[in-house]
Amino acid sequence: MEREPSPVSRAAYDAMCAERDQLLMLLRALPDISFVLDEHGVYVNVIGGTNEAMYVSGRNLLGHALHDALPTPLADECLDLVRTAIESGDLQTVEYCLRAADVPVLPEEARTGTRAAEDQWFEGRVLPLPTYDHPNRVALWVAVNITPRKQLEHYWQEVAYTDPLTGLANRQRLFERAHKEVERAHRHRHPLALLEIDFDYFKRLNDAYGHAAGDEALRRITQACAGILRDSDLMARTGGEEFAILLPETDHDGAMDLSRRLLETVREVRLPDFAPDARLTISIGCATLKTEDSFDRLMRRADEALYEAKASGRDRVCTTPRSHKR
Repeated sequence: MEREPSPVSRAAYDAMCAERDQLLMLLRALPDISFVLDEHGVYVNVIGGTNEAMYVSGRNLLGHALHDALPTPLADECLDLVRTAIESGDLQTVEYCLRAADVPVLPEEARTGTRAAEDQWFEGRVLPLPTYDHPNRVALWVAVNITPRKQLEHYWQEVAYTDPLTGLANRQRLFERAHKEVERAHRHRHPLALLEIDFDYFKRLNDAYGHAAGDEALRRITQACAGILRDSDLMARTGGEEFAILLPETDHDGAMDLSRRLLETVREVRLPDFAPDARLTISIGCATLKTEDSFDRLMRRADEALYEAKASGRDRVCTTPRSHKR
């Protein structure tokens, strides 16, 4: 026979129920959307989400499971968090990205259009609801839309990694990406190349036409060069008139072929509006990754090749000895 709860436990239970009811009432009035999810990942209730500019109505989620509504990797993660919150009794938090277009149980009008394809970032806050009236154990998932914050973070990150004059990556971004690419190339035994580039006789251009003309020449040269690169390549400004191009999945022959195309591209750049007589050229040092190379060693050999290109007449590419077979 089931034992009746003691007056003390009954009072505590009633207090928990009152606190739950107050919480749910508060959530209904908030702009953020909340979900009650059971331990199997089924949507039991949808609460709030009154800010239509930030949230799509989630009423269609009711009765569906997380794996019906979300991409599988995200559904797996969310279900783990729900179960952890229920078992531990502790608040769980997570940040995740989701697009309305990727939620198949939403109405068609919510899954189409420009807004539906935009990345939306949320902070999920998950806590158990032990007194919720449901056959299974449940947790409350509060989804706070943090997209504006993420967009601002992305903007400042781009500012921190971008050269303000040319719009290229800066030295810091090059180094961070390069160390990852070197590690990946060694792990998979794939080729990797680096080009070091110097604007020939840049001081002469500045002296003859002024620093503003020099800045504009740098912009036009880098735009022309960037236009023939792949999306996977990274061009960065590393000094005043010095640049580098990181070339993943590129062997010696591919790097030399691109170098020759870069030389031709720059020779065709003209400055008719402020320096009509200027003829622009660059010098290039090319190096490919060897088995024992770090990025520092790769860069040192590309620098040596660049020095050789400048010493032997400029407007040319020189290379270090080919890498060992990978």
